[in-house]
Amino acid sequence: MKKILLLIAIIATFGKANNLAAQNCTVSNISVHLNSTTAVGGTCVINIDLSFDLAANPGNKYAWMHLWPTSSYPNLSYVKPPTAAELAATVANIGIDNHVTGSPTLQTSYPPAPSVPVQSSGSITVSIGGGAGGSDRFTITNISLTVVGSCNSVAAITGDIWSTNAQSQNSVQCFNKGFSFQANDPTITGFKRCTNPRTLSLGIQTYSTVDLTVYYTLYKDDGDGVFEPGSGDGSPVGSGGPFVINSTTPYSNTNVTYTGNNTPGENSAIWVVVSSPSLTYTVNSLFESACFPLPVKLTYFNAKRNNASSVGLTWQTAQELNSKGFEIQRLIGNGGWQVVGFVPTQALNGNSSSVLNYSFSDNNNARAITQYRLRAVDIDANSKFSEIRAVRGEGQAGKIIVYPNPSFDGRARVVFDDINGSRDVSLTDISGRVIKQWTGVTNNNLEIDNLTPGYYNLRVIMRETGEQSIEKIIVNKR
Repeated sequence: MKKILLLIAIIATFGKANNLAAQNCTVSNISVHLNSTTAVGGTCVINIDLSFDLAANPGNKYAWMHLWPTSSYPNLSYVKPPTAAELAATVANIGIDNHVTGSPTLQTSYPPAPSVPVQSSGSITVSIGGGAGGSDRFTITNISLTVVGSCNSVAAITGDIWSTNAQSQNSVQCFNKGFSFQANDPTITGFKRCTNPRTLSLGIQTYSTVDLTVYYTLYKDDGDGVFEPGSGDGSPVGSGGPFVINSTTPYSNTNVTYTGNNTPGENSAIWVVVSSPSLTYTVNSLFESACFPLPVKLTYFNAKRNNASSVGLTWQTAQELNSKGFEIQRLIGNGGWQVVGFVPTQALNGNSSSVLNYSFSDNNNARAITQYRLRAVDIDANSKFSEIRAVRGEGQAGKIIVYPNPSFDGRARVVFDDINGSRDVSLTDISGRVIKQWTGVTNNNLEIDNLTPGYYNLRVIMRETGEQSIEKIIVNKR
């Protein structure tokens, strides 16, 4: 395996001081890994990893990458470092400090104009000689871009890189400008199946209404989880295309094969790289070595009694893979679980990496506590249960409900009011001694067991407001 150095001499790739003609700051072979998209008001927050090649150049101390929405790109001259006014429309400013002993670090401020916001989260990996033509392959992770508009539209980004030797960072020794990519398009969805031989379920989508011709290429990851096709990750092990896609016609294949997929114990993660003659960049996704994941990633699941005869359920997914939909199940009192409805997935062809919101209304006038759960089902009939949410019965008052109370078996269930939030909960006996304690409870129900006969106080403190509630619990002998 090639040597991977964390945060290694990135500045060296941007050229030598006082010799601009000899510098080679060209950014090439750009590839985007989409981590997530989240709608926030009228904006979309897009989180990506960005990989690219740079020719090795020694000597520089600092480097800066600036990213703009393409529609706001200013086409600067770089006679001097950009000013705050010139960077007003950026969606990311990322600085690397390489002048101290040890590994380079991300800068926390922009010295030429300290008011400019700087992104200092994420990491950098470098593959020495891992890029095309012997250049170095860089990956900057966890870049957060906030762009105006819907997450269901293309986010076009244009960027510049410049570097300097000056401690004050008030001069420019080398720069490269105008490289571009789309942060969220096209997108890749899918997973590695547990079949024998191994296969992939693969989807390729675009928000563009214009036809886009795409190809895919597959590489086996060498075990480091760093995107280095053709070098550390070797030669392609599969490919496909051309396929013509648009916003209403994605590409989907549930049985993509690759070389070596029937090797006993084969467990390599697979890089999927999507390219198009119409694009100057590629997009990539890593299909993990484990068998396919369960169908959805739930962001939240809530249940709330709306009125005497209705309970409202709401939930949100951050990702769906091969999803079919959601079966709603409820449990009233001590009865068994019942299926009360099914909500189909909103994901196109069952695959999505965007945030999707769902709701369901249940006709429920039961006077006893009702518990709800979701059963997320995928197209292959695999499923996963959500956490359980509970609501009070019709006519039951109070922010906290304890049942049964008294308890005759040392067990009690607690239902908090139908609100979101984080709670600290403690249970004390009649002398004030703490018997049990829970911190940061976000579920709206709690089960307490192994209680001996006696009287207890349950204290609940809402972290966000400091509001406190106390309920008495009685445990009797049978």
